[in-house]
Amino acid sequence: MKKQKMMTMLLMSALLAGTVLSGCAQKQEPANGGDSSKNSNTSTPAASNEAESSEPVTIKWVRAANEQDPEKDRILLELQKRTNTKIEIISIPNDQFANKVSLMIASGEDFDLATVDAGKAMIEWAKNDLIYPYDEFLESGNYPHLKAVINADVYKGFRIDGKAYFKPLGLAPMQWGWIIRQDWLDNLGLKMPTTIEEFYNVIKAFKEEDPDKNGKDDTYGIYTRASGMSDPSISQLGQFINRAYVVAGRTDNWVTMPDGSITRFEASPYAKESAAFFKKLVDENLINKDWLSLKPDGAQGPESDDFGAGKYGIAVTSKPDLFVQKAQSVNPDAKIAYLPPLQGENGTPANSGHSGGFWRGTVIPKTSKNPEKVLELIEYTHTKEGRELTLFGIEGTHFTDVKEENGNRIYTINEEEMSKDWDTNKNGFLYPLSWGAMNYFEYGYIPIEENNFNYDEAFTNLQPWITTDMAKGSFPDWFAINSKYSIAPPLMNVFDDNLLGDQGKLRSAYGEGWLKAIMSKDFDKDWNELQQKWLAAGGQDIIAYGQEYYKTHQ
Repeated sequence: MKKQKMMTMLLMSALLAGTVLSGCAQKQEPANGGDSSKNSNTSTPAASNEAESSEPVTIKWVRAANEQDPEKDRILLELQKRTNTKIEIISIPNDQFANKVSLMIASGEDFDLATVDAGKAMIEWAKNDLIYPYDEFLESGNYPHLKAVINADVYKGFRIDGKAYFKPLGLAPMQWGWIIRQDWLDNLGLKMPTTIEEFYNVIKAFKEEDPDKNGKDDTYGIYTRASGMSDPSISQLGQFINRAYVVAGRTDNWVTMPDGSITRFEASPYAKESAAFFKKLVDENLINKDWLSLKPDGAQGPESDDFGAGKYGIAVTSKPDLFVQKAQSVNPDAKIAYLPPLQGENGTPANSGHSGGFWRGTVIPKTSKNPEKVLELIEYTHTKEGRELTLFGIEGTHFTDVKEENGNRIYTINEEEMSKDWDTNKNGFLYPLSWGAMNYFEYGYIPIEENNFNYDEAFTNLQPWITTDMAKGSFPDWFAINSKYSIAPPLMNVFDDNLLGDQGKLRSAYGEGWLKAIMSKDFDKDWNELQQKWLAAGGQDIIAYGQEYYKTHQ
């Protein structure tokens, strides 16, 4: 009776959460919310219906905003054929997803797989025995790719009471990277900067020494945007500088101290050093003067226009070819090169931090009739053959030729055939379920098997899988270059409220204090004031908890 009462209360909580969330889900990516429960609390995996049958096994898959029809889409039909499954997709609109998936799990609705966010709701499902831990299945050795992903160091923080309930969707590391005018370096007799001091010298020379040799004082060093952020220190430039002082330095991250202990970046000496460097760039007018009034722009139009016009020489972008095209349309002799992360101070290795390595993930509810078959399906999509199918489609239909060149795998695609199976105007010539389904990254393959099923190593050796048009660009291996510098900070992907605190309050305290110190005539005074306010806003408690947590969980 007590147990039944608890389940009823949890279900009512989920219903209430659904009501509350429906008002805010319109303005953000879906995030699971609400407690949830169901009637069955068995801990033994359900038996697969395929044990002695050749009939396709039905898999009911819950996901947000699905557009692909498993009864018509030739790629999904082929996937079902190869895995002997019959996939039924239960699609929920993005703005309703968080509420409805919580209610479905709480009420014990019959389905086999869900693609969800990590967070409080998922933790509640696990603690109330509503979803399967993957661990008990992985012992069989039948799912080596899944085992590699779930047991990766970068994902170990997802474990709940020592068990893994969430299989992250692998995310390509660091879509954003830096480019530099190589011809300007050549004009000034400078080499590619590799340290923070050399970086400063190049930026200063790009402003003061007429790098384009047009005889005019019309250039500056570097471009950034920071408007619209509660914490302007997390601009791309701010993070690039931070990481020259400590691995993965940025707001919200933990960093390692010389004695092996950890602390939050905001309270570390590295934060002050990097802020002082940023202040020097501002004080000497080495960055664009309107940096505080410009909001981040995914299209990157204004910055690519200014880069192309030769107004500045160092840019951060996720679209390097766009910048190259604009620069060479003005000056056909313009040479653009990749600017690697800097070799840092105090022995800090060149690093691009880490993207976190995931976006959403899969859970298997205890209502699943075929959990092993679900695992077979997910396992297949992580193989080389499965990844190819869910990225570019069927060989001979959606693509006609494949070749290996300079470490890249290059596909000759059939645009007409692709357009028959998905909206290429909206999604481009990349299968929509290549991301947000079993994986989440574009134009790449994480070579898990090729790296002896070491996912962390495979993640840094991502292989670009691109189209012939992309191969003609200046940076066909953009993701692969960035991935080589990925280094995760301590306590990454650990979902514990005591480690997070009031993030909004903390970010606001740090961001306001950082900006005040950057603009101040008394940097040290204002930096000390920032530290006091950030620690008082909850930072001190978080650090104490995190340091103790790290001792017992590293």
